[in-house]
This record gives sequence, C-alpha cells and structure tokens, in this order.
Amino acid sequence: MEDARLKTLAIIAATIGLIVALYHNTLLWLFNAWWYDPYYSHGVLVPLISGYLVWNKRRLLSELRKESSGLGIPVIVVGLIVHGVGLFRTFRFASAVSIIIVLAGIILFIYGSEVTKSLLFPIGFLIFMAPIPFAPVVGASLQAPSAGFASSIVNALGIGVTTIGAEIHLANSTFEVGAPCSGLRSIISLLTLAALYSYLLEGSIYMKATVFLSSLPLAIAANILRITSILLIANSYGAEVAMKFFHDFSSLLLFTVALAGLLLVGRCFGSLRFKRIF
Repeated sequence: MEDARLKTLAIIAATIGLIVALYHNTLLWLFNAWWYDPYYSHGVLVPLISGYLVWNKRRLLSELRKESSGLGIPVIVVGLIVHGVGLFRTFRFASAVSIIIVLAGIILFIYGSEVTKSLLFPIGFLIFMAPIPFAPVVGASLQAPSAGFASSIVNALGIGVTTIGAEIHLANSTFEVGAPCSGLRSIISLLTLAALYSYLLEGSIYMKATVFLSSLPLAIAANILRITSILLIANSYGAEVAMKFFHDFSSLLLFTVALAGLLLVGRCFGSLRFKRIF
C-alpha cells in the first residue's frame, strides 16, 4: 500500500514537472489572466476544484483496473502538436488546451482507459481555466442587443428611452453598455458553475446538458435585468445614484439571481440528486 502511494506521488510529481517544463510560458499567461483579466478571476479556482474532484475519487480509483495503454502515446503526441501550433502562432489558448490533452494522454498511458474514463470530467473541467480567444468579439456583439432589450423593457414600463447601438438615452442622462456590462463575464462564470453543477447532479446526460445549456440564457437575461434596473434607478433617483451606488452592487445581485435560476432548473428535474463529494 505504501509503495503504491509513493509510486502515485512520484508520477504526480513527474507529471507536474513535465508540464511546468513544457508549458512555463503558457502557465505564466494563465496566471496573468487570472490576476489581471476580470473575466477570468475565477480561473485560479478551476485546477483546485479539478484536483479536489480527483482526490475525492481516490477510493473508486483504487478499485479500478490499471493497465498501461498504448493509446495514450498518440493522445500525447496530438497534445504536443497542438502545443507546437500554439507556440508557432502565438495562440496561447491552443497551448492551454494542449495541457489538458497531454494530461489525459499521460493518465491513459500509465493507468489505462478505466481510470481515464473516471477522470474525464475533472480533466475536461480544466478548459474553464483558459481565457477564450474571441472574448472581445463576443462581448462586443452582446453590447447592442443587451441595450436594446433593456430599453424595450423600460419603454414597456412607460418610461421614454431611445437606443442608438449600445447607447441608451433617458430624458436626463445617457448610458453606454460597454464591454464589461455586455454580460460576457456573467456568461463565463455561470457556464463554469453550471458545468460543475451538472456534474454533481445525478441523472441522465440529457438532463445534465439541459441544466448546463440553461446557464447561457439565464446569464444573458440576468444582465439585461441588471441594465434595466440601472435605468430605472437613474430615472427615479438620477444617473449618479445609479452608477455610484447601484452599478457595482447590481452585478453581484443579478448574478445571484441567475445562479438561483440555474439551481431552480436543476430542481425541476425531480430525479436529479447531488453526488457526495465531501
């Protein structure tokens, strides 16, 4: 038992050392994104969560058959090719994805298919630690629609408002839905939580997929409601109150509402129950 534990620790240490050696520039890019990019401040938690999920499976993993699989070698090769493309094109996201592929290949090569299959989610969950490369484009595409939908709601409530692109004009104030208010940050964060939530729920793959995919409209709707609430506050109490006292608070408030909606979607499936991970 002690020898097996020491062997496992040695393999983990060797794997970490290999990844640090091969991906040090990519890892620095990830750490900088987690520290400076407001869209990915949660990124540092993703590998910690994945690590905990693996640790939580330790008893199950000890019971699984462990046979080295040669299929792990082509997986590792594919991962290294993706890494090479990422370096050649200065495409850090590809290099970050390569870490996941190489890690899966190493586990498959050393421990075999049963262990790899059991660890697919903790390994795949690591994708949420990497900033998506087209985030600015997505955020920009959400600005005008978010402004338009919020303006429509405010107009329906009898308050005169006009919209020009991402600009919203009230009677005495003007607002612009910038990239930080496009809803992308909520979408990224809620998708990450939805993936974890779906994994923890017991049920069919179709139910889990429904719960996961529901996070997208929920995050968008919550952001539209946030913009709407800011406009209503501005109309009643002035733009200064809306922006200085309510703007930042509303982000957390409406994200909490979206999260509650996600939990409610999961609750609608009566057959779904939580896995025990503690």
